[in-house]
Amino acid sequence: NKRSCKTLLDIPWDKPAFQFWLSYYKNRWNKLKLLSQIDSFKVFYPKIVEIFREEGIPEDLALLSIVESQGNPSAVSKAGAAGLWQLMPSTARRLGLKVNWLIDERFDPIKSTKAAAKYLKELYSIFRRWDLAIAAYNAGPGRIQHRLKKLGDADFWDLTKLPDETLNYVPKFYAVLSFIKSSNLLKEERPEEKLVKVKVLSRTSLYRISKKLHVPYGIAKRFNLQFRRRIVPAGHYVYIPIKYVKKTDLVRYIKSARVYVYVPKRRERVSTIARRFGVDASTIKELNHLRRNVVYRGQTLLIVKREEKGRVTDGSS
Repeated sequence: NKRSCKTLLDIPWDKPAFQFWLSYYKNRWNKLKLLSQIDSFKVFYPKIVEIFREEGIPEDLALLSIVESQGNPSAVSKAGAAGLWQLMPSTARRLGLKVNWLIDERFDPIKSTKAAAKYLKELYSIFRRWDLAIAAYNAGPGRIQHRLKKLGDADFWDLTKLPDETLNYVPKFYAVLSFIKSSNLLKEERPEEKLVKVKVLSRTSLYRISKKLHVPYGIAKRFNLQFRRRIVPAGHYVYIPIKYVKKTDLVRYIKSARVYVYVPKRRERVSTIARRFGVDASTIKELNHLRRNVVYRGQTLLIVKREEKGRVTDGSS
């Protein structure tokens, strides 16, 4: 209801299309389906909200990804749109994402969210109304601008002759928003639902990283679908739900330090690696359960470094 639904966006309570979708989600089976989507989406929600706040756009727009992809980062449409935000390859590249045979950053939950926020901000700068910006996200700005030229000053509800998908898309979003906000389904950030970023300093496989972090390979794949060949190039991040990290020795460091994965290209002394990254050799040995002071080519190491302004090298020199 209106009283319990607190949002900065203008919900169209009096529009029949909105009321239709609101009733749709109150149906028992549709409600259960939506709750399942929300449950899958919860792990990404805190970071999406953070990114939207940084971009200066309403955080409630985060819920657009539920309408777009059902909160599923692996979603792919028949038209070729992909990821949480269902970006087409051309749009993704224009927004700065990599889409190639090795990496498809539309599946990266963080980078794709930053791209979506940028795109939504662009659309709002064109239309100056969020209902029109949301419609343009679905139909494309050109189509919305074409309809507005014939109508003059108008809002979404004045538009006609749009695809049925778009005519349903906007009221559907507002219905999902109303349902979630009224029920307080995403009101809290739960620590166990955070994602931990791990920077990979040397090219390696996602399987080896998952093994080192003691994370089920299936989980590692689900949250890192951007690596199409399951190979992680140097300089990229992998994302792991914090509840899995809590089961490892890393749990002591994640609040105050950055986590890195390093794979030596040759035989090295632990003390040499420690000096290169500005960390204690004893910490490297403890975290990686090393008994010797030497590590070998191809051995996967975890390194933790206190957050500071200094730069961390990739260890290749």
